Amino acid sequence: MSQQHKLTDKSIDSQEKGDYSETKIALEKEVQSARLVDIDLTDFKNHPLWTILVETAQRNPMYSGLCGYIRNTILEEEPNIGVRELASRLSISIGESLVILDEVRK
Repeated sequence: MSQQHKLTDKSIDSQEKGDYSETKIALEKEVQSARLVDIDLTDFKNHPLWTILVETAQRNPMYSGLCGYIRNTILEEEPNIGVRELASRLSISIGESLVILDEVRK
């Protein structure tokens, strides 16, 4: 069998490497975006992982700057801004948005 035939024959390629298309499709279906999670802050604050989320968000070098910006600018314009909207507007994760809004609104 010529080398060119080996390079272009898809049946050989899928046999040698294994066909992982079904696995890939299954994995893509199982993973859901956090942006689709229903957010209730009281549930999150009572969860054992809340403290880890807070610690992680606070270790971001931009955390204090974001808190100040949100407190002084965004909340003055929109005091009832939602977690998802804030995350989208600042291009931060929903987890960071949750922690910062909780801190700023205390």
